[in-house]
Amino acid sequence: MSVTIKEIALRTGLSIPTVGNVLGRSASRYSAATRKRVLQAAQEMGYKPNSSARAMRQGRFGCAALVLSRSKQQTHSHIPVGLLDGLDDSLARHDIHLTVSRLTDEELSSDDFLPKVLRQSMTDGMIVNYTHEIPQGMLDLIHAHHAPAVWLNAKLKEDCVYPDDFAAAQSATARLIGLGHRRIALLHLISPNIFATNFEQAKPKFHYSVSDRAAGYATAMLDAGLSPIVTHHDRYIDNSEQLDACRALLRGENRPTAVVVYSDRDLSLLMCAASELGLSVPKDLSVLVFYPTDVWSAGKSVSAIQVPTSEMGRRAVAMLMQKIESPNESCSPVAVPYDARFGETVAPASK
Repeated sequence: MSVTIKEIALRTGLSIPTVGNVLGRSASRYSAATRKRVLQAAQEMGYKPNSSARAMRQGRFGCAALVLSRSKQQTHSHIPVGLLDGLDDSLARHDIHLTVSRLTDEELSSDDFLPKVLRQSMTDGMIVNYTHEIPQGMLDLIHAHHAPAVWLNAKLKEDCVYPDDFAAAQSATARLIGLGHRRIALLHLISPNIFATNFEQAKPKFHYSVSDRAAGYATAMLDAGLSPIVTHHDRYIDNSEQLDACRALLRGENRPTAVVVYSDRDLSLLMCAASELGLSVPKDLSVLVFYPTDVWSAGKSVSAIQVPTSEMGRRAVAMLMQKIESPNESCSPVAVPYDARFGETVAPASK
């Protein structure tokens, strides 16, 4: 049989409100001796807090929902390495657990969306990992109802936490320039041509990092008086075409001496092409890739612009706590800086 607050009050000789406050969120109002007295008795008697009753008293459930899209485009709710660690560890410090809600676009835009997540799932707020092509109906519902929600890895006007891809690409490219490289390419094999006239029409279909990484790279190149070299396509291409594109990039006397790579998938194809063409990394070609953790390729520790996934999770939780306390107030966007770890694939340009 569970031990009640009333029984602890009888054991300690204190009032029921005092014991309830010490075991709740108002313990700081009491002396250290009183807190010790209550907590020691609770431990000896095997007291376990009733989470349902506590939720009714405090108006909180002690739970946050990670909202994901159930759409066919899995990239819309991609969870990178380290993100869940950052979320779960930070929520645990606030005595909040994490639940997951996977919904279709139709469900996310329906009038039942918020009641389903916040009330039926008994959550205090939402961490939304829907990164691009976000349904407008979903945005309108959250704004209209002032629901406590924070967006992850999405670049919006408010209430969002995202990696600073522009600054990361600009800084990494400037680092390569500082090592003497003058012919530096940006490789993203399945993105549209950022310099083409049709990019603005295509832009909403891609994650913001596609344009921000390209823009940061181009800014560093142009600031140094250098010409950007972007490997791009106006359509999706298959693996064989992507490998051909890497071979074409690395052939000839004017080939790049360094490449900034959008993802680990592009990296594998680039390293394969470099090996086929007899290019030594980093002697002939320096390679730098965007990736959340340490990455290896062709037996080498690849220099990485490390996506700050864990830190992004921590900052999202900090913002969510603000939103739960003040749901009617918007929070300014938070751009999380990257870390750069230079491994065995970057070296000064050959003379």
